[in-house]
Amino acid sequence: MKRWLLTCAVLLLMSGVALAQAPRLAGLAPASGGPGSRVTVLGGPFDGSERILFGDRLLAPSRVEPARLTFTVPALPEGEYLLALQSMQGISAATLTFRLILPPPEILSLSPSQIDGCSGFEQRRVTVAGRGLQAGVQLLLNGAALDATRTGDSLLFNVPDLPAGLHQVQLRNPNGQMSLAVALLVDTTPEIRSVAVGAEFLNHYQLIISGRNFLFNSRLIADGRQVPAVPASSMQVDRLTYVDCNSLIYHRYPVSSQPRTVLLQVLNPDGRESAVFSATIP
Repeated sequence: MKRWLLTCAVLLLMSGVALAQAPRLAGLAPASGGPGSRVTVLGGPFDGSERILFGDRLLAPSRVEPARLTFTVPALPEGEYLLALQSMQGISAATLTFRLILPPPEILSLSPSQIDGCSGFEQRRVTVAGRGLQAGVQLLLNGAALDATRTGDSLLFNVPDLPAGLHQVQLRNPNGQMSLAVALLVDTTPEIRSVAVGAEFLNHYQLIISGRNFLFNSRLIADGRQVPAVPASSMQVDRLTYVDCNSLIYHRYPVSSQPRTVLLQVLNPDGRESAVFSATIP
C-alpha cells in the first residue's frame, strides 16, 4: 500500500513538472507592427528556455518574465505571420497571429532644400534622405513621378525648370504608402554679393558684379537710373553686359581719380529685385 501511494505521488509530481514546462499562449501586445517593433507574448509560465517561432524564423526573447516574453519583430515582408512557442516539450499547439505592417516612407531631409532658379546642372541636384524605403520606391515632385537614382536610403534627382516658389517632394512605396510632403524652394530673387573693379581703359573701366539669379534680360539700376544693355560699339555710353547667372559687367564712363559711392540694384523681368548694394568705386 505504501509503495502504491509513493508511486502515485511520484507520478503526480512528474505530471506537475510537465505541466509547468508547457507554457500557454494568451495573447500579443501589440498584435501588429513594423520591423523593429517590440512585442510582448502574454501567457506562461515562462522560464527563459522558450524560443519564439515567428513564421519560419526562430527568435530568442530579449526579456523573460514569468507571465510574458518580449521579442523584436524581424525585417520581413508585409503580411500575417503565425506565432508559436518552441520549448523542451516541442512546439506549442496553440498559435497566435501577428500582422506585420511596413511603416510609410519618411523624408528625413532635402539637401539642398533651396535652389536658385538660374543655376547649373550640379546645383540642381538634390539628395533626399529617407527612412522606410521599399524596393521600387518612387519620388514625386508636385504629385508627378520623377526619375531618381537610389543609393542606400537616399534618392538623388535633378530639379527640372520650375516657377519660383515652394514645391512638394514626396516618396511613395509600391504598397501605396506615401510620406508627408517636404518643401523645396525655387528662388529666383537676384542678389548682388560683391562688386569689384575689372579691366581699366583710357576713358572707362569695368565693374564686375557678382551674385546669383542674374538673367540675360535683367536690368541694372545705378544711382536710380537704368544702365542700358547696348552693343559694345556704342562708345562713351555706360552699358551692361550679361555674362552668366552669377556675373554682370557694368562698363562705366568716365574714369575718375576720386572714389565715389554708387548704389546698384538688379531687377529681373518677373518683378523680383535685389537689395540695394552700396559700392565705393573710382
